[in-house]
Amino acid sequence: MATFTIKINENTKAGKSLITFLKSLKEVVSISEIKSSPAIDEALEDVKRGNTFTAKDSADLLNQCLS
Repeated sequence: MATFTIKINENTKAGKSLITFLKSLKEVVSISEIKSSPAIDEALEDVKRGNTFTAKDSADLLNQCLS
């Protein structure tokens, strides 16, 4: 079974109709809504802005945190 990701604007009439149609195909299609966590969104924004740190090992990480 293949997995596809499709973004549907369910605020439109066509989007609502498409979701209704897909739900009617229970034997063929399974629908799962993916919700992102605000913490993940924040972490991804930090990566985009370059707000990340590197350490060569755990001792180096602790020294950076404590200094």
